[in-house]
Amino acid sequence: MGGSKFAVAVLLVCAPAAPAWAQGKRAAPARKAAERPARPQNPVRELERFEKMSPQQREQELAKLPPERRQQVERRMERLKKMTPEQRAALNKRFEQFQHLPPDRQLAVRAELQHLRSLPEADRKARLNSPEMKKEYSAHELNLLREASGEPEI
Repeated sequence: MGGSKFAVAVLLVCAPAAPAWAQGKRAAPARKAAERPARPQNPVRELERFEKMSPQQREQELAKLPPERRQQVERRMERLKKMTPEQRAALNKRFEQFQHLPPDRQLAVRAELQHLRSLPEADRKARLNSPEMKKEYSAHELNLLREASGEPEI
């Protein structure tokens, strides 16, 4: 009888946890999907969406953004307005190519691009053509970096 009481006690204590344990197993893939960062929206398309809005709609949407983000969007909209259709298409194409890089390479390319943009033109050209860059980045990544930093291949 003592063993039977123990088994009942274990069931009573563990039974409420059993569905949570089973559910935890089933919920794990969903949790992983929720934890996975969403693919960033194409900034060119985001800006084009703002451009298509009426001035009132645009102002309402911009007002919802934090001040820093709003300034960033407004600066980008201004730059985009000044671009030719060909420049816009090239920018969109570069972004799409960038999106197809693995996440770790996206981080590396983004960080390098920020670094390149901080350099004077001569230093930027020298860095892009350096042996270290050829070791660190694929030909495709180097091409993206050159185009995005305004330094065509020589």
